[in-house]
Amino acid sequence: MSREPLRPEPSAVPEVPVVEPPADGKALRAAVRRVSPEALSTFDIQHRYVRDLCSRTGDPIPVRMFLRRWGVFVELRDCPRRAARLARLELAAAEATDTETARAAAQEIAHILDGASRRSPAP
Repeated sequence: MSREPLRPEPSAVPEVPVVEPPADGKALRAAVRRVSPEALSTFDIQHRYVRDLCSRTGDPIPVRMFLRRWGVFVELRDCPRRAARLARLELAAAEATDTETARAAAQEIAHILDGASRRSPAP
């Protein structure tokens, strides 16, 4: 008996086009400009900072974290309905007067963020 995991037949797996968020600074900047032009100056400031930091320390982790964080930002704002829902949930959580309402909003926010983080590729 083989110990290989079972895999579905190739014909049984539907082909779904995958649109990957950009994983480099130049493409990511263009994506930020597309989904949120008002955030571009913040992106540029942070991008310069992490590039300088990495060149001084030789540590690539800050750039990877920067690309990941902004990739999630683009992923969240790429769908206007999801971005609007997230904004409403953030407001509901901030204005909640009871624990249950705040917790429910926070759980849905976490679900949205988790989904965006999973779709955004790791650099």
